[in-house]
Amino acid sequence: MSAMTNPTAADMNRDVRLAKALVRAPADERAGACRERLGGYLALLAEDAGARVRRMEADRARDVAEGTVRLARHLLVERTGEDPAAVLRLRAGVVEQLLRFGARPL
Repeated sequence: MSAMTNPTAADMNRDVRLAKALVRAPADERAGACRERLGGYLALLAEDAGARVRRMEADRARDVAEGTVRLARHLLVERTGEDPAAVLRLRAGVVEQLLRFGARPL
């Protein structure tokens, strides 16, 4: 895998698939490490995605994209008492959506 400071889309997609497989054992050490990497990817992708959203025309697609970027930024902070499986699923899903949207790490 590439260094966390320069992950590729392939690295991110690999961790999305891994997260989906590990969701049944969210307390597993590998799941925790994956959750952290996904958080790093969200931080890298959210800024670019936000810039792309600001250039979109005001319509339903922009509303959806803005909501996804807001959720990505919200998921950057792990809160005490959160369900680790839910965080893993959500982070994986939002990384997947941002990649599909065409966001790239800055």
